[in-house]
Amino acid sequence: MKFSLLLFILFQKIKRAARTNKAFQSYIKTMEAKILIKTADGKRGRMFIFDRGKVSSLRGDQPGFSAALIWSDAAIAFKVMASGSDEASFHAAAQGKLKVEGQPFFIQWFTDGVKLIM
Repeated sequence: MKFSLLLFILFQKIKRAARTNKAFQSYIKTMEAKILIKTADGKRGRMFIFDRGKVSSLRGDQPGFSAALIWSDAAIAFKVMASGSDEASFHAAAQGKLKVEGQPFFIQWFTDGVKLIM
């Protein structure tokens, strides 16, 4: 539940930044990408959709993503994402608790964009 709430709050921050943050608006204005963040079992997740400056989101495990961050479970995902630490993310990946599917470029782009608004 905490993980789903964290993803929802992240979407709200992204949506607000797309309307009010000039640097973020410039960052997303040419990108078309679908970033999925979910648990390995598919029970929790959210897709963040970027369409040349417009942002939207779908709840749950969704097909058709450009790239996906797949967490071993919701508790680990919440702990690492809430920490905001790149080191914690790298450590989780090294331990097999975080996997990337799709094109890693989009994950880096998404992460850099989130850093602009935090």
